[in-house]
Amino acid sequence: MERIAVQFGAGNIGRGFIAQLFHESGYEVVFVEAVPAIVDEINRRGRYVIHIVGNGEQDVEITNIRAIHSEKVEQVAQEVARAEIACTAVGVNVLKQVAPSLARGIALRSQNPDAPPLNILICENQLDADQILRNAVLERLPADLHGYVHSHVGFVLCVVSRMVPLMTPTEKRVDPLAIRVEAYKRLPVDAKAVKGELPPIVGVEPVENFVGHVERKLFVHNAAHAILGYLGWLKGYTYVHEAMVDEQIRSMLDEAMQEVSEALIRKHGFTREEMQEHLLDLYRRFENTALGDTIARVARDPERKLRPDDRLVGALRLLLDNGLEPKGFCMAIAAALLYNNPEDVSAVALQRRIEQEGVSTVLEKLTGITPDMPMHQCILSAYAQLKNRLL
Repeated sequence: MERIAVQFGAGNIGRGFIAQLFHESGYEVVFVEAVPAIVDEINRRGRYVIHIVGNGEQDVEITNIRAIHSEKVEQVAQEVARAEIACTAVGVNVLKQVAPSLARGIALRSQNPDAPPLNILICENQLDADQILRNAVLERLPADLHGYVHSHVGFVLCVVSRMVPLMTPTEKRVDPLAIRVEAYKRLPVDAKAVKGELPPIVGVEPVENFVGHVERKLFVHNAAHAILGYLGWLKGYTYVHEAMVDEQIRSMLDEAMQEVSEALIRKHGFTREEMQEHLLDLYRRFENTALGDTIARVARDPERKLRPDDRLVGALRLLLDNGLEPKGFCMAIAAALLYNNPEDVSAVALQRRIEQEGVSTVLEKLTGITPDMPMHQCILSAYAQLKNRLL
């Protein structure tokens, strides 16, 4: 196989994270992208710059790249057939659209008896994303190739933690490929899903306890972001780093993070030293003023973030399942229920529902936390406190 990495998706993660890992590992990166302007710009320049901000600020130039429009199935398939590695960072809802060209590429690859297994890194941060993509690929292949897929194609879930804030419309107009990121570039991947051997790639860390790493990302990193977002909004802050240095918010964040750290230690066997080091590193990253990460970005879509299996309610359930009291997460959920950003469609819909149905009913419908559960009243009490400006 040639030293080619096929990157489905040239957005924040594909262009601002994974491409850097591939580039630094010596690959030619072939982007598969649906936005014609991005495809054209990548092909016109053949390079772009990632701006790494904060401590160790630097510009990293990504070269040896080209792009193909995602609708050019046969052309994409030819690249998949000869690639050493592939990756998706398109969003779970778009994964099935990747399947036709991926399936065609796998079919072509199967005709080469010397072709090694193809591992596809799946950077979608959803635990069933591998099943979604695998099933979509199998649906587009004849039955006699299904065995080849199972033995020669690895659908490898990844935990993406690099923070890539949204660029402003003005910044995009100045440079449509410009991207600003933090320096963090570790990518834990599911070691058990790898077929054959994974080629050495900068930052990629195969881990056996993958579910533990997924839950730590969701219930620590994502949950902490949400907590800072909702409490920060209530205090009128614009940026995440502003909320981080607010003593009241930091105290409430610490309470929730200590709760969930203990739960993860009990469930997944992380050591206390590991969890403390992870938290301190995360806090340092949140304090990165140069990143310019906004409250609106980390708080957006509160209805999704209040689902039973998402970062806040999922963490609360994890605590309960491990015999722990989730006081910090009661406050976090209450703060999410109060998020009323008029520019956030989900927040507007949430506030309308609360006005029409009452907070208790909405809490039950969104989270599955019923009035007969002690946590229901805990959250309502926290909601009343925050609403009365006792924060």
